Amino acid sequence: MNRLKTVFGVLKHHSNLAFFIGGFLFDAATLIRIDSLLDLSIHALYLGIISFLILENERRAVATAPSGGRFERWWRYESEALHFCYGGLLSAFVVLYFKSTSVSRSLFFFVPTVALMIANEMPQVRRVGHRLRLGLYAFCALSFMNYLVPIALGVMGGAVFLLSVLLAGFLTALLVRGVHRRNPGRSRAGLAVAPAAVFALMVGAYFLKGIPPVPLSLQFAGIFHRVERVGAHYELAYWKRFPGNLFHREDRLFLFRDGDRIHCFVRVFGPRRFRHALGLMWEKRDPASGRWIKTDRIPLEIRGGRAAGYRGWAAKANYSPGRWRVSVVTEDDRSLGGVTFTARADGSTDPRVERTRRM
Repeated sequence: MNRLKTVFGVLKHHSNLAFFIGGFLFDAATLIRIDSLLDLSIHALYLGIISFLILENERRAVATAPSGGRFERWWRYESEALHFCYGGLLSAFVVLYFKSTSVSRSLFFFVPTVALMIANEMPQVRRVGHRLRLGLYAFCALSFMNYLVPIALGVMGGAVFLLSVLLAGFLTALLVRGVHRRNPGRSRAGLAVAPAAVFALMVGAYFLKGIPPVPLSLQFAGIFHRVERVGAHYELAYWKRFPGNLFHREDRLFLFRDGDRIHCFVRVFGPRRFRHALGLMWEKRDPASGRWIKTDRIPLEIRGGRAAGYRGWAAKANYSPGRWRVSVVTEDDRSLGGVTFTARADGSTDPRVERTRRM
């Protein structure tokens, strides 16, 4: 019992962090898919609750007497509820944006926000906590709109992103106006500084290709010697495992003979009724400089809705030995991910044993 009391004492002392982690884990565990109506509704509810808590907190800051009533008993958990909602939103962003691109780019959303959450708990920044909350709200609103609007319209691109910025800006402006009306002592211009800075940073990051291309996500990319459509499935052929390909069910070490073509097969998830023209970017590594040199870009138009992803492939007959990379990119060259492999001439004349897998 003493140990349990100690644990509960620690959790109570760090309740904001505990509820933030709880919200993070809850949403990460229950997240279905990016175009799930239930998930989208929950994320919108989180934003609504955050707005209400911020506005009510400002009203109470200038109120001369407590409101009273049954609601007063629950208000003491306001900070925990706020952190739970932020944790739920952040977990969704990390999971969805991580699926859409590399780890480093998904951390763009996670690291700054967690830093703001930690800073919000530091006594020396408590006096400007309302600005941090508004900046964090702007971040969450734009991150949410960045995948909600493309899902609703069925397309993505620069114009769609700017529409997302306008909608998120409208919501944030309403919140800033509400805070000012409830607490006139706070300057409206001062309240708008943090959200404006967040929007400027995220717009700049988008056009510098630093924001992942949600709502698309690359589910699989592999290199094979042969790809054929068989009924409702694709048959992917690779050579029997050997040193260099031992841990892969594909041809990461592509041993080629005359007439062989390199086949890149991909599965890309997109929301229902979603269409977009992707490209398979083929690049070869220059041994002297270590740079990747673009050789081809093969178009691949996807149609969303399939839970296992839209399947497509491209074949390349003109290649040379060396290190290669195939990246799946959007129309504006934002990468969803890809696959690297080595092409090497096969000096053996022994019969090759083929293995296949179905997708």
